[in-house]
Amino acid sequence: MTQTKLSGPTIALLCLMSGFTPLITDGFLAAVRPIMLDFQVPLSGAQATISIVLFGCACAQLFIGALADRYGRRPVLTASIVVFIAASIGVGLAPSLPALLVCRFVQGASAASGPILARAIVRDVYNRVDGARVLSVLAAGLALIPLLVPGINAYNVVRFGWRATAVLYVSVLLVALFMTRRYLRETLRPEDVTPFRISSVLSASREALANRRVLGYILCCVSGYGGLAVWISASPHLITGWFGTPPAQFGFYWALTILAYFSGGWASVRLLRRSTPDHLLLCGSTLLVAAAVVLTMAYHWLPHSLPAFLFGIGLYTFSWSMLQPNAQSGALAPFQASAGRVSALLGFLQMSGGACVAQLFGRLHDGTPRAAITLIGAAALLNVTVRWLFCPVRSAHGSAARE
Repeated sequence: MTQTKLSGPTIALLCLMSGFTPLITDGFLAAVRPIMLDFQVPLSGAQATISIVLFGCACAQLFIGALADRYGRRPVLTASIVVFIAASIGVGLAPSLPALLVCRFVQGASAASGPILARAIVRDVYNRVDGARVLSVLAAGLALIPLLVPGINAYNVVRFGWRATAVLYVSVLLVALFMTRRYLRETLRPEDVTPFRISSVLSASREALANRRVLGYILCCVSGYGGLAVWISASPHLITGWFGTPPAQFGFYWALTILAYFSGGWASVRLLRRSTPDHLLLCGSTLLVAAAVVLTMAYHWLPHSLPAFLFGIGLYTFSWSMLQPNAQSGALAPFQASAGRVSALLGFLQMSGGACVAQLFGRLHDGTPRAAITLIGAAALLNVTVRWLFCPVRSAHGSAARE
């Protein structure tokens, strides 16, 4: 470790940054069905308001990482938040679905800066084990956004209409902008500054993907997030559609699964005191499959039981929150000087995969949980297979020797 530890307010800012994507995905779910009515579009059209954010986030990943490795974490984050605020205002004023989709794409592109730079800042300051611990804290802390924002916006949508979601976005982003300017110091070391060239992005990507173990960590993130993206896309249609709960109660049931996510992050923090990141990756990956089994059994035996379904989803989000920080820290550990670009590559692949399966769900959804459960199960099986093939558990001594 070459720098002092991050301060408490900075850790809080990183939690908020890590939550930029759920702020505009999870926080927009209550608006999807009202948009279908407002613009008179089918489910796939309204579903595009979620998918387009993930595509925007994916497209911006590589550029933001390279810019952050050239100009620093702080200025790139500041510029991204300003664009994010402007796009959020545009969402609230959009006169048509195409205009809304453009603003949502820009929202996603600017939101990409948050998790990319949070991961890069942690890598700038900490080694793998300490970095995994801090990323686990971020995973638990960012849960406050998907825990609170969907419920608040569900109330706003019922009371004021779906356009009111933009008010909360702008409010949160103004807080993030203030904290960035007040508390965030630059963590990119002068000797690690890299010229902004596409060739450097491609070179860092090739180096990361050529490392079999790093490739495995990245694919664990991609496949695990794919199942989560399915749930994000499916939740408003299943909770208020299949299970028949009132729209105003959507935030409550959504919050139950986020509490599980929060618990998974804190479980990782605690378990890292006496276990290795690779052991927790094994545990999280295995539990993803268990969650898929629970969902399948619940659908066949208790198809209209919301508690049974939410138990399976809660187990998946718990497992993903335990798996994610340990896989991410493993992917970034070998790359001190190119942490921003490798973090961006990871985010690009993760968000691209999530966007594809989210849109696939929109096309396969038949009003039942069948399509969602099938896609989540496929993601879990792919995850456990990738982990077994590419990321076998190393001994604690061997792992420490490589950090």
